Amino acid sequence: MIDPSLVQRLIDAISRFEIIDAHEHLSPEQVRLDQQVDVFTLFQHYTAGDLRVAGMPPTDYQLLFDRRLPLETRWGLFKPYWERIRTTSYARAALIAARHFYGVEDINDQTYVALSEAIQRNNTPGLYERVLGQACNIRLALTQCSRTDLNHPRLLPVMPMMYPCRTWKEIAHPVFDPTATVQTLDDYVDALRAYVRRVKAEGAVGLKTASVTRKTPDRQAALEAFAALRDGKIQELPEFHVLFDWVSEQVLTYGAEQGLVICVHTGYWGDFRNLDPLHFIPVIERHPNVRFDVYHLGYPWMRESLMLGKAYANVWLNMCWTHIIAQKFATEALDEAIDLIPQNKLIAFGGDYAAPVEKTYGHLVMAREDVARALAAHIERGQLCEEQAVDLAHKWFWDNPVALYNLKV
Repeated sequence: MIDPSLVQRLIDAISRFEIIDAHEHLSPEQVRLDQQVDVFTLFQHYTAGDLRVAGMPPTDYQLLFDRRLPLETRWGLFKPYWERIRTTSYARAALIAARHFYGVEDINDQTYVALSEAIQRNNTPGLYERVLGQACNIRLALTQCSRTDLNHPRLLPVMPMMYPCRTWKEIAHPVFDPTATVQTLDDYVDALRAYVRRVKAEGAVGLKTASVTRKTPDRQAALEAFAALRDGKIQELPEFHVLFDWVSEQVLTYGAEQGLVICVHTGYWGDFRNLDPLHFIPVIERHPNVRFDVYHLGYPWMRESLMLGKAYANVWLNMCWTHIIAQKFATEALDEAIDLIPQNKLIAFGGDYAAPVEKTYGHLVMAREDVARALAAHIERGQLCEEQAVDLAHKWFWDNPVALYNLKV
């Protein structure tokens, strides 16, 4: 058994770091402040998935946020399913946040009313600073909310690399630039390139895509699919299609030329078979000079994702979301990563939250625990000294994301 006092010393040392939060979905603070909030704000985002698979009907979940219903009524809908999910890592982040910010040791029949009132009182200007700055010691958070007008000194945008292009309407009137005139495939690519230039000028540091099934880009096949949509011969392309394959390759290349990191969602989400990190190997190999930030360690494909960091100099591995999927998994992955990949190739944390910003703190507490446990195991095996372990943690929480994204800090 690992010495708990050693783990705690490492947690204490890591807690003194200023860190980079390498992945969020936080909108401008005013978006959160304009919301009606209560205890169920802490159960937005990922806990929705746990509640669903625990048996909660989607209609009941939506009723949790219908503030026309009494809080007591909504709690009655929620309570049976809360008891089923309270041991998950998703739930633990909410419990940690409730304890730290609102002094509530547990979320239950006796506390949900007072907790709701406390969350309402705290939903005031400065909320992000209180959470991200004061509680988490986050210097910068890279956030993806499909907008760049974040109006906060701690937020930097990462924007979508691609938008839907399965119908002619989506192409002719692209949401990223409704004023664009699109008649040819090159018009569409030019509009996307203009979008990339614009978002970079507005502060974006990366573009996000996903490790979906792709075929080798084929311009002729893309031209034919484009013409078939434009001419009305087909109404909609399939989910994975040759037009996406070719266009996304052009945008990826151009974004990298503009100095942007290409962020790649891998693993868990919906039919996660479609998001196997190994799908992305041909793209990585076609673009050895593009910097790829591979998200979520490809859960459940941990070793496959680690091997991307082992095999390719242009791949970084980002533990965003990972600690709240399953802490045991995250700790074991970090333990193996120390043996497997260079120290500069891993990023320890990204909160990956939207409205419930308080849970970023809960997630960070869990990430520090996981990092400390993995490092402590290596210390006890005689592979690191304590000073080396703290230095490695600093690389993961600060140096590596700063270097990858060329952050001005």
